[in-house]
Amino acid sequence: MKDRTILIVDDLVENLQVIVSIFEQNRPDLVIYQSDSGKRALDVAIRTLPAIILTDWDMPGMSGIDLILELKKHKATRGIPVIIATGIMLSPENLREALEAGAVDFLTRPINAVELLARTHAALLLSEQHKNALAEKDRQLAEIALDVSKNETFLDKFKKQIECLLLTIPVEQIHEKEVLADIISNLDSHLNHNNWQRFHLSFEAVHTGFIQVLAEKHPELSPAEVKLCIFLKLGMNTKDISNLLYLTPESIKVARSRLRQKLRLTHTHNLHNYLSAF
Repeated sequence: MKDRTILIVDDLVENLQVIVSIFEQNRPDLVIYQSDSGKRALDVAIRTLPAIILTDWDMPGMSGIDLILELKKHKATRGIPVIIATGIMLSPENLREALEAGAVDFLTRPINAVELLARTHAALLLSEQHKNALAEKDRQLAEIALDVSKNETFLDKFKKQIECLLLTIPVEQIHEKEVLADIISNLDSHLNHNNWQRFHLSFEAVHTGFIQVLAEKHPELSPAEVKLCIFLKLGMNTKDISNLLYLTPESIKVARSRLRQKLRLTHTHNLHNYLSAF
């Protein structure tokens, strides 16, 4: 389902009313959030993660440029396309400043309805492309995790077979026993490090800093709970997670409930959305 949420930010109520009226008449499919200050808009953006943001430039306290810079500091909001509108900052230097700050487009006042709708449509497409690209990367990460689990299952079974074989080797065949023991040791090392290390490196390349920030904010989480957070962030279902962690689906449900308690989330909070903010 396409995300058609938009956050409109302007300290003048009449400006908000004009823009909202244009959207209501021409884009009734949009879900509209409004804010009369940059600071409050930042809170709304972090909480709701709108598809795009349309903000005024010249606002007291936190300007539109300041808002963009703050949005870029947060992992969850840095990819939201922002259109900045102004009736004062109209020079080429102003345009360059806005684009360098991270705005994807620029609107001049008074607002022209056709231009507003066209630029909004382009920003929504950009937002959709960004989310689709991230979703594809998460899908690939989930596949890597599942492959890792399958490989570990195979290697663990192989190791147990070799251990059984080792027990059948006569004591006097020292060399053969040493060779099998060395194979078992190498398998243990591979099971404990290589596969999951490859997954973590791939995950960090896409979601840079997630594990570190999660650990800093919730140091009480166990390694197993951190791993569960990673899988939940990737949007993996209970069945796949149970296969990865070698637990029953019922155990995963219990683990999710305990995780919510540790993260201090109420029943009104979405666990996936909360983790997406890291």
